[in-house]
Amino acid sequence: MNPVVRISHSISGKGLVAVVAWGASFSVVRYALQFFNPFSLVTVRFGLGALLLFVILRVRGMRLLPAPNDLGMCSLLGCVLGGHLLIQSFGLQYTSAINTGWIIGFIPIMLAVGAHVVGRQRMGGIGWLGVLAGAGGVVLVTMSSLPNFRDSRLGDLLQFTSCLTWTIYTLVGAGPVERNGAMRVSAYVMGVAAVITLVPTISVGAFRQIPTLGAVVAVGFLGFICSGLVYYLWFQAVMEHGPARVGSLIYLEPFISLAVATMTLREVVTVNAAGGGLCVLIGVWLIARGTKAPPAPVEPGDAATKQRNDQTTE
Repeated sequence: MNPVVRISHSISGKGLVAVVAWGASFSVVRYALQFFNPFSLVTVRFGLGALLLFVILRVRGMRLLPAPNDLGMCSLLGCVLGGHLLIQSFGLQYTSAINTGWIIGFIPIMLAVGAHVVGRQRMGGIGWLGVLAGAGGVVLVTMSSLPNFRDSRLGDLLQFTSCLTWTIYTLVGAGPVERNGAMRVSAYVMGVAAVITLVPTISVGAFRQIPTLGAVVAVGFLGFICSGLVYYLWFQAVMEHGPARVGSLIYLEPFISLAVATMTLREVVTVNAAGGGLCVLIGVWLIARGTKAPPAPVEPGDAATKQRNDQTTE
């Protein structure tokens, strides 16, 4: 077995770094939106992330672009990903980072339902019970109005919609990622998303007010770390520890969002958010128990896969 894909039984430090960064990102976005509009924030974030991933690909001596036959699909994925992050950014203008973290926790449930519908991964009765629990949790989170947020229900609805866009992106992108590797596809897709959102950024203007040093650092964190380095670390962790072990770390993300938001933004934890979030996590756990595992994928970092991809797509 290639040592790169050896499955370790220890906790993945790289995966943990990724989850912590993603959990903190909602609070950072809310802070950055004081200075940047959603279009410019997404443009800069994806631009920096794409730049870093392209540099990593070049340093590793790998091709920069997906196969020609996949460029059209990857361009479409760029539109979906750009829309996904725009929806999240607009939503964070109306709802809290805490609510966002709990609602985003519904994504694994949507992915399980989508995979079941397209026949990629079947769910049993326990899994469908998890879907009901998770859906009830999201409803509970969005039932109460938040202090200091006049249109919190609109923000919650936008964040729920972003769960759908990420599900579409993940399911549709499975083929291109399998054929080209996750890093190559992600770099190209982020680049397309940055170019698309650049047009409205130029039209409406980039800044709401002159960015402070803190705002610049926040955008750098979102771009280089959350959209670039962390994505690279995540897939490295999957190769080293296996997708199931690393994927279980996602359960920590809503709690990290809650901790960062309460400490930095002084957001209030409502009873509905706590109870609904718990229901979402229970739903995800039930789905994990009631879903048949798919065959283990061949990781794009495997040397044989890399050689085969290069021969067939260059």
